[in-house]
Amino acid sequence: MTNSTTKPVILYAEDDFDDYDAIKEALEQLTSNFILVHVKNGLEAVEYLKKKEQKPDLLVLDLNMPIMDGKEVLVWAKEEAGLKDIPVMIFTTSSREEDIKLCQKYHCTFFRKPTLYRDLLHIVQTMLQMANQKTITTVIDH
Repeated sequence: MTNSTTKPVILYAEDDFDDYDAIKEALEQLTSNFILVHVKNGLEAVEYLKKKEQKPDLLVLDLNMPIMDGKEVLVWAKEEAGLKDIPVMIFTTSSREEDIKLCQKYHCTFFRKPTLYRDLLHIVQTMLQMANQKTITTVIDH
């Protein structure tokens, strides 16, 4: 079993399989040094976060998902003592001002889903940097 000190774990909550595949492909183009866990909605993300002793190094949320949306997951995670320090990236089609303000309130990174692949590669590089920073912090703290 691989632990997060060698490969950062990215939990990606996304109901659109094409968007998930695009992120996975972009990540794989840059490195194999990650573990990407996919959940299809916010409820699955919450269930994953509640049951896993090994917390992800980065939480990536789509805002518009069925059952429980990304905003609900963000607020829930930032209010949970054991989860509030996990970095969060919002990756969405939304450009609504209230979504951006919610993200600012909880100190997360906000990206709109791009149309160009080179922009997606930039976002994925940011994901890897965020996940690796958390991993480094985890190693130092233990």
